Amino acid sequence: MKNKQVVSLVGFGSVQEIAEHSKKYPTMLYELSYKMDREFLKAVTPFIKGRVASVHACCPSLPIFPNFGSHDPQVLQESYAAVEESLQTAQQYGANVMVLHPGYACDQPIPAANEERTRLLDRPMFKPFIGQQKGSICKSDYCTQPVYQHHVKQAIEQLKDVGTLAKSYGVRLAVENLNPRVGYLFQTPEEMISLANISQDIYLCLDVGHLWISSAVYGFPYLESLEKIIKTQKVVNCHLHSNTTDVEKSMFSDDHHSVDRHGFPIREVLQILTNSEANLVLETVEALHHNTDFLLQELASLGDSYATS
Repeated sequence: MKNKQVVSLVGFGSVQEIAEHSKKYPTMLYELSYKMDREFLKAVTPFIKGRVASVHACCPSLPIFPNFGSHDPQVLQESYAAVEESLQTAQQYGANVMVLHPGYACDQPIPAANEERTRLLDRPMFKPFIGQQKGSICKSDYCTQPVYQHHVKQAIEQLKDVGTLAKSYGVRLAVENLNPRVGYLFQTPEEMISLANISQDIYLCLDVGHLWISSAVYGFPYLESLEKIIKTQKVVNCHLHSNTTDVEKSMFSDDHHSVDRHGFPIREVLQILTNSEANLVLETVEALHHNTDFLLQELASLGDSYATS
């Protein structure tokens, strides 16, 4: 079995839901979520023990996301501490991949709570780069701006060390491409391909939903770009979900909806991804059983030896 089939725990609302899913799908693996506090993590352990493929930092959850684009020594210190705790979690649960948001185009700590993060992105420092106010969607030239590149360079240097740190735990650092909001780094295929070549200890988490939104904002060919990223042979994790992005309606939304909604080309995407050895991680926040059935059935239809439940 070339690709591991994985479900992110980010979409589950209770321990009971996870228990039911793990029983119904005994072959499925799981990705620990950045929304899981220590108590919740402990409660679900009996149902996922031995079945954790990856950990999404920060896990256990923290008030902040690591920001390796920051030049503030205190923020960097907090970021390394957060990452190390997540690496310890990965080691404890037998996961060999840690997914990480690579950093942000500011020096401030980044709140993990969406409402607080939205307030940060509403600050005057980001306003010149906003193309659409709803969602703080950036202009199409954002990645070329000096302030953006200033923080990209910092993040690249720090991520080299994070990759080395992860390796010391027996874990692969999988840097995730982010969606095109102001303040977010590494949004385009070119950036991810360059990042993959910077260090042998840096791998990629390819979020196909984020890339879908970015293709709408930046105008690059979606499936062709997906293939180019896969060809780096550094993609070890893929987040699968759809969203309500529609260029004609000026809609750019990171919804994490079911993979077969909104006209998202999931079948073509899966055909490309099965040419890799990446974990295929459902990161939807709705219809978790439906999405699991859909993924297993689609993989089986591709002619690989994927077991259906």
